[in-house]
Amino acid sequence: ALGFIALGQTIALLTGGIDLSVGPLAGFLVVVGSFFLNADKPIGVMIIGIGVMALAAAGAGAVNGSLIRFARFTPVASTLATYIALQGLSFLLRDAPGGNIAVSVTGLIKTKIGPVPLVFVLLVVVVVAMEYLLRYRPWGMRIRAVGSNEESARRLGVNINRTIVLGYVASSLLVFLGAIVLLAQLGIGDPAQGVGYTLSSISAVVLGGTSLLGGRGTFVGTLLGAGLIVQVLNATVFLD
Repeated sequence: ALGFIALGQTIALLTGGIDLSVGPLAGFLVVVGSFFLNADKPIGVMIIGIGVMALAAAGAGAVNGSLIRFARFTPVASTLATYIALQGLSFLLRDAPGGNIAVSVTGLIKTKIGPVPLVFVLLVVVVVAMEYLLRYRPWGMRIRAVGSNEESARRLGVNINRTIVLGYVASSLLVFLGAIVLLAQLGIGDPAQGVGYTLSSISAVVLGGTSLLGGRGTFVGTLLGAGLIVQVLNATVFLD
C-alpha cells in the first residue's frame, strides 16, 4: 500500500508541489469500498464499487490541482483542505469501523505467485512503466520541466495548468491502487485508517532521492525508500 501511495506522492513532488491528502484519501476510498465489496453483494455491484472508488480518487486529484492552479492556493493549503474534507467525509460515512470486506475480494488481492504477492509484482511493473514515462516520454519531460522552472517551461510551450492538474489526478489514481491493497489488509471500512500514510509517503519519496523543490526524482528510488520504511517498521515490532 505504501509503495503505490508513495508513487503518487512522487508525482506531486516532481511538479514542485506536495500532496498532504494522500493518507486520508486512501482511508476514504477504503470506507467507500466497504459499502460495495461485501459478501452479500453481487459481482456487478462490486465492479461498480471499484469504479466509484476510482472516480472519487480522480475527483480528489482534480480538486487539488484546480485549487492550486485556478484558485491560486499553495500546494500545502489546497491539499490540507482536501485532507480535512476527506477525513470528515470518512467519518460521516462511517462513524465507526464497519462493512466487512468479502473474503473472496481480500483473497483475490492477496493472491501470490509462489512466495511473491501478485500486488507486489504489479507495483514493480507500475514503477518501471512510470520511470520510463518520466525519462523518455513527453509527459515526464513536462512534469520535470514544470517542477524545475515553471516560467521556462511556459516559454517552451508547456501547458502548465493542464500538466499540474493531470499530475495530481495521476497521483490520486496511484493512491487508489494503494487503497485497494489497504482494503485487503484491513478487511473493514475504518474511517480512522490511512492518515499515517501521508508522512510515510513523503519520507519514502525523500529517502528515494526525489527533491522537495521539484523537477528531480525517481520512481525506482521511491520503491526502495518505501521498502526500507516498511522493513524498519516491521523490524521494530519483531525486535520489541
